[in-house]
Amino acid sequence: MRHLAVPAIVGALTLSAHAFAVTSDSAVPPTHWILAYPGTAKGGMGTPYSVDDFVRLLGGVDTTGRVTSWLSTGVIFLQLYAASGHTFTTWIGGTPATGADWREYLDSIVGPRGAMARLDSAAGVVESEAGALGAPIPVAIMIPYPEPKADSLVFAGATFSYRSATGRVAAAGAYVDAGAQQFAQARFRHLRLDGFYWLSESVSPADQEVVVGVAERVHRDRLRFLWIPFYTAPGEARWRELGFDEAWLQPNYFFNLTVSPGRVDSAASRARSEGLGIEVEFNSRMFTDTRYCGRLDPYLRMLEDTIFAGRSIALYDGQGALIHLSRSADPRDRMTYARLVHALTRHDGR
Repeated sequence: MRHLAVPAIVGALTLSAHAFAVTSDSAVPPTHWILAYPGTAKGGMGTPYSVDDFVRLLGGVDTTGRVTSWLSTGVIFLQLYAASGHTFTTWIGGTPATGADWREYLDSIVGPRGAMARLDSAAGVVESEAGALGAPIPVAIMIPYPEPKADSLVFAGATFSYRSATGRVAAAGAYVDAGAQQFAQARFRHLRLDGFYWLSESVSPADQEVVVGVAERVHRDRLRFLWIPFYTAPGEARWRELGFDEAWLQPNYFFNLTVSPGRVDSAASRARSEGLGIEVEFNSRMFTDTRYCGRLDPYLRMLEDTIFAGRSIALYDGQGALIHLSRSADPRDRMTYARLVHALTRHDGR
């Protein structure tokens, strides 16, 4: 999973209170976001995502594969590794991605044969079988972390110095421009660009100025700025002041066998008190390792409780676990899948 253990960063946030008003023509933010990781298979994080794969991410399906309801109403595209093996963020180690890696990633997502083209086709399928959603599906694209250790970045015909926050913001801004332009040129029928996602899962004091600057840059294009911090991450409680428009909290329970099920309830309470949505986490280990087969249950109980009724959910299904679950003929998997679909859709009015 992308949410690896990250040491707490000592130091209080000293950012001055500062509200970002986004005047957008978009509809009400979607209730259920799915995190999609097209791209390299390095580290088990990438999947090709066929049209049928995306159908199963967007819609709940029966045992024949027929869509019975909408399941996800927004898609966040992100990735940790470039095709070159370079990394888009630094908490996993490795060599920071180059500007060429940034460009290649955008092309793989928004280009003519990119993942969004398949998502657009899948949305048409789900709409024809489950009925119109009422608006184009919001999508968001990750912003690679502008790693200061890289010194500089060459992107879109310009060189950006990473020796200052200004240069790092400018690099991210050029990426936002490129992604927005490519999306506009693609003219998807069923998708709209909702915003950009900040890939780093914490905001240290050293990154505050950068995050605030990138937020302003995203808002300049009337787009939203999204984030999913890890549990007790630096900056988590002040996500609005940093410029994020919507954020979800990671419970970080499923993958850590030393953490008790009570973590999910604690994360839900913490998220509610801080105005955050919540992330549901699972991956293919639930099918291959008995230690993980029941670790989705606390998330399902949380979704079934009224505590999160009507609240925004982000769904992390590492290694395409939701797709696998939707195709499984195993009675236990079918029961888990039906429970997940019901829990996610029972409050949304569709």
